[in-house]
Amino acid sequence: MRSWLPALLALGLAGHPPAVFAQEKAVVSMDGDSWLVPGRFPAGQSPDGNSIILKGPEGLVLVDTGRHVGHVGLISGAVFGLGAGWPVAIVNTHWHLDHVSGNSMLKHSWPQIKVYGTSAIDGALTGFLANSAANSRKALEAGEIPETAVADVKRDLATIARGKDLRPDVVVDEPLDVRLAGRPLSLRIARHAVTERDLWIYDSAAKRAIVGDLVTVPVPFLDTACPEGWLKALDDVAASGAEQIVPGHGPIMAIADFDRWRAAFGDFIACASGTGALETCSAGWLAGAARWIGADTERAKAMADYYGELVRSKKLDGYCKV
Repeated sequence: MRSWLPALLALGLAGHPPAVFAQEKAVVSMDGDSWLVPGRFPAGQSPDGNSIILKGPEGLVLVDTGRHVGHVGLISGAVFGLGAGWPVAIVNTHWHLDHVSGNSMLKHSWPQIKVYGTSAIDGALTGFLANSAANSRKALEAGEIPETAVADVKRDLATIARGKDLRPDVVVDEPLDVRLAGRPLSLRIARHAVTERDLWIYDSAAKRAIVGDLVTVPVPFLDTACPEGWLKALDDVAASGAEQIVPGHGPIMAIADFDRWRAAFGDFIACASGTGALETCSAGWLAGAARWIGADTERAKAMADYYGELVRSKKLDGYCKV
């Protein structure tokens, strides 16, 4: 891996090897009162996660807010275009910067917005993100960051420096049934999964689970993850009654596709936790997730190799500690 990669891993997801997963930037209607703003992951740049807009009788709810100004602009444009009232709440599924960096921009436009999220951001700000920022500053000074990524790294450093802006107004560390914008939603908590504490949403009226990075393509992004906790969280999603899954990165999935993704994820973790060749684990992932990877097999393989090594080397074990 290149010498500048650790800094980009910390700030890009926080994490992902420098591969590309791009989606078309067009707002997708999921039904008459729910919309997806797809994320992108262009080559040499940091990603934006998916964002979701939910309409209720008292306004709008936004789930995750991306990183880049362009992505936040798409969210704002969709809000104005819908003419369905103002956003009253943001729900952050987890603290990775491609899901929370847009919070402050949107709160500037709509100061009344309340942000709901877990307290895991507190530990990230004093630990993972603080360490990552230090490494990134060193890499910038040494000229080790590719030119295409410099602007993203500097932007993320500025975001981390304003860390208090990333903290939720309403901390949700336990499962909570709420009405946001007059819309009933069930906020579920996954412990030691993608991060120390992740939030996912079950919308019973739509039979839909909005799961953040519990589901990602072209690979599962394991940088701050506990694989065992992640597997349990996926079991909880499967048992929720959801018929549709909205990932943190990638297209909306019917439950049958989610089951395929979950099986491929379980096989990958089991393989990487074993003693066989890691290339076999990557090949298994490529086969199991082929429908989402498409022709991008070379980069997906590089990412799977990287994450397989993280699992095999037990570098993720610290994220499983209670």
